[in-house]
This record gives sequence, C-alpha cells and structure tokens, in this order.
Amino acid sequence: MENYITCAVCERPVEIGAGYVVRMDIMADPELPPMTGEQIAQGNLNAAIAAVIEEARNLSAEDLQDGVHRRFQYRLCPACHKRFLANPLELPRDSRIGNN
Repeated sequence: MENYITCAVCERPVEIGAGYVVRMDIMADPELPPMTGEQIAQGNLNAAIAAVIEEARNLSAEDLQDGVHRRFQYRLCPACHKRFLANPLELPRDSRIGNN
C-alpha cells in the first residue's frame, strides 16, 4: 500500500493525490490590549518580565510552545474533507424545526 495514505479522521486508505491536506496554525493573539501612554509609563516592565520568566519555569517546553504557536497537518479522504468543510470546528449546529 505504498501508493496510499491514511485518512486522519476515518482511517481509510486514500490513494496519494486523491485526498486533501488540512493545515492549521494556532497562535497567540498578536494584538496588544489597548493601553494609554499613562498606563505604559506607570507599568513596571522589569517586574512584568520577571513574573513571566518565573511562570515559564513551571511549564514544560511543549506547554510553552502551545502558548505561542502550534502547527498541525492532516490528510483527509474526500468524504471527510466534505464533512470538515461543512463544520471545521465541529461546533454544535443550531437545529430549528420549521413549519412546512
């Protein structure tokens, strides 16, 4: 089966070139909270940096990486690709019963 990969969702074999690749980058929000010049001037940068370093000492390298950036790649068969596109985060759908 060297010409096949396995679908990450259903684990069925998929011929190479017939499936889909899903890539996800998850990263910390790069936006800074709004601050006034006065708030910045009153802040103690050295104390803030020391607090972050102290907090980081208690975390594993993987936990530190997860807090900044993580990249994933999955291969999907055509059926799972279609389901993924319909609801990529698998969030509950709002089901409403209509009047026919």
